[in-house]
Amino acid sequence: MDSSIKALHKNIAEWMAGPTGAVILHVSLILALLFLVDFSTTPDDPTIEFKYVKADMPPLDPDPPPLLKPLDNIDLPPEITPPDVNLADVPTPPETVDFTPPSPAAEFPALALDPAISVVIIEGLRPGAMGDRVGDENRKRAGLTHGGEWGAVAEAAVLRALEWLRVNQNPDGSWGTSDREAMAGLGILTYLAHGETTASEKYGETVTRAIQYLVARQNEAGEFAKTDTTAGTYSQAICVYALSEAYGMTRIPSLKPAMEKGAEVLIQGQQANGGFDYRFEKGARRDTSLGGWCSQALKAAFIAGAENPRLKTAMDLAVADMKSVQKADGSFYYSHVGASHSTHGITAVAVLSMQLLGHGREKPVQGGLDFLRDATCDWKNPPDWPMYAWYYIAQTKFHQGGASWTGWNNRFAPQFIRNQNPDGSWSSAGLSLKAGATGRENMHPVYATTMAALTLQVYYRFLPTYQPIEEQAVDQKSDDDVKVQIL
Repeated sequence: MDSSIKALHKNIAEWMAGPTGAVILHVSLILALLFLVDFSTTPDDPTIEFKYVKADMPPLDPDPPPLLKPLDNIDLPPEITPPDVNLADVPTPPETVDFTPPSPAAEFPALALDPAISVVIIEGLRPGAMGDRVGDENRKRAGLTHGGEWGAVAEAAVLRALEWLRVNQNPDGSWGTSDREAMAGLGILTYLAHGETTASEKYGETVTRAIQYLVARQNEAGEFAKTDTTAGTYSQAICVYALSEAYGMTRIPSLKPAMEKGAEVLIQGQQANGGFDYRFEKGARRDTSLGGWCSQALKAAFIAGAENPRLKTAMDLAVADMKSVQKADGSFYYSHVGASHSTHGITAVAVLSMQLLGHGREKPVQGGLDFLRDATCDWKNPPDWPMYAWYYIAQTKFHQGGASWTGWNNRFAPQFIRNQNPDGSWSSAGLSLKAGATGRENMHPVYATTMAALTLQVYYRFLPTYQPIEEQAVDQKSDDDVKVQIL
């Protein structure tokens, strides 16, 4: 380096060290830093935009569209043989049911809505354990992952069932001709399991009217039906289950108090040892079947954010109750110890309850799953209450995973798909072969249809992994803004 360049460097260094250079240097650094700073505010909570639009419930179409046929609009994978169905032998329920609205009981006056239930559209809210429900691509992926070759065919069957339910909904939002509250609850659960909410383009009206019906049927005590009857007790649990999922997926503000009031009826109706009995009686008898619905309802209320003070305690007690009625072979009693039979269906009720409530890896659950190894799904040789039993067995094996789930999926999926009625509904398995409990199960085509659809929705209805109950509450905060439209 020559002397002139060295002199230049020396002069620049002396200038930078001087007062003028120091000021310019600091100003330059400050300007550089300003380019790196983002002055936009970051709120602690998601931004919520409210848009109020007057609710306008369109009237029902006077002439419902024709129902879909089971195999007309579906491309079966080449490795699946279509069922050999003689349509003349298939019992076909009527396309519509009795549309006469029920006479509201004096004990259940219609609650005033403002002026109608809010319709909430939410974008960007993480659905937690229900993530696979939302969006066609999520359901398709889950169906392929967990359903294998049967996933896409099962989804087509579910779509036909949703359409049958839409056409056969009563004008007041319920379904069927009796036990309408329970049927409305099952209908809501079926749509929500498919990611259909009040905001859905095709089924939003159907879901909204069903939710309106249940909210209007709830009395001041929180009951959706008279709980001094056996049917009313089951209806209470199913309705709480449905409204809890509805609130969890939509965040409609008016649903939270209805959910919590309904859940409180279950909590107050629970026995000291954690069991539930018909009419919420507090005697020696307890009932595994009713306890299963109550467990599902309590868990749904918990993850939706219900703030009942004793909710978590009630869930813990329900687990203790189920454990108390397990037999040495791993099965569970239907009612109290030594006084009733044990079946695959009832055992699956107890196992699923404990899986949902965060105890899926414990020894009693493993014993129950071992007992369920030889459970079968044969439409022509079904157990009593087959739709009910298979609904629970499918879920327990799905959460168990592995070879147990793969084997069951290959047994139950083709049976359900190939025995769907031409109009999109289902009749209870074995209905024409035996009377008794199986016949009673088909009092409502709605019951058989919703239970069958919910069973086929097992692929995406819940994530197949359950952690301890404390980790399951859905965090309603999101990194993205939450946009809400209230209609």
